[in-house]
Amino acid sequence: MAGKQATTAQELQPGLVERLKRVIDNQELAHAYLLVGPAGSGKSEVARWLALHLFCLHPQNNEPDLTCPECQRILSGNHPDVVVAAPEGRQIKVDRIRYLKSEFTKSAMEGSQKLFIIQDAEKMTTSAANSLLKFIEEPGPGTYILMLTSNKSAVLPAIQSRTQVLEMAPLKRADLLGVLADRGISHRLSQVAVGLTDSVAAVEAWCADDWLANAIQGVLRWYQHASAGQMMAFVDVATDLVKLAGHDREHQQVLLDLITLLWRDTLLVASGVTETTRLHFTDELELLRQVSQQHSLKQLLAVSQLTLATRHQLEQNISFQNVSEQLTIQIVQTLNGKTGARA
Repeated sequence: MAGKQATTAQELQPGLVERLKRVIDNQELAHAYLLVGPAGSGKSEVARWLALHLFCLHPQNNEPDLTCPECQRILSGNHPDVVVAAPEGRQIKVDRIRYLKSEFTKSAMEGSQKLFIIQDAEKMTTSAANSLLKFIEEPGPGTYILMLTSNKSAVLPAIQSRTQVLEMAPLKRADLLGVLADRGISHRLSQVAVGLTDSVAAVEAWCADDWLANAIQGVLRWYQHASAGQMMAFVDVATDLVKLAGHDREHQQVLLDLITLLWRDTLLVASGVTETTRLHFTDELELLRQVSQQHSLKQLLAVSQLTLATRHQLEQNISFQNVSEQLTIQIVQTLNGKTGARA
């Protein structure tokens, strides 16, 4: 598995990886980069590859060997000189950046380099972003920062102007599906997963102990009742979805995203889309057709818009169960309240 993790970045962004190799070989690596790319482009994989390339003790053919202690700790997320910051809820707050800044001032624990990775950099508050400026302008020797974002326009302009911006091309869906197939992930799960994330590592984590497969089945049971306008879907929230979500914030978000993706597919089918390359729940195409024939486009559009609001609600610290129950009631009411001819 480790070998696959190292080649993922090359598979997703071969041109960018080769460019970074040349920069490193020429000792021209900048101290701060803003890595910009849409979902599916492999931002997290490129960040991991760069960490491996910087710290590997015994590179083979100019590639990390993946077996040395440095590589193993990076792959397991336990390297003391590779520090990752991610949003807590919907923001990266100034306290988290202050912690990073305190780490900036420390010498590397075991070598001469330190790498800081900030995920979803567009979610930094203005105060948090401003607090990074001094480091970007006056970095310590051997200290690097890599910021990942899918929305460059939401990153403070002062940050953008002080970093080297690397624009990533969107990955072809077929290529990402190929990578997941190489990891032994089924076509059915992969088709759905690529609608949720660009991170192969995230998909692998969701597939552990069959969680993603069970999540898809739970959401489909709920969908069958909700799409029929049955309040049994309200019971499904407690018996299936809440149990699948547990207290894991990421699992809660994935379940809500699955619901959004499923109704998106339904709306596309109702709009006449038949190409499976544009759909994610391809194994449930007949079910989607049945649901799309039972309701008007106006109803399905209203339901789809309701699902899009759930991410914001969860970020506002409304409980997963409350968000899901409220959504269920609204969907059932929407589908039962309008029985006119199809638009």
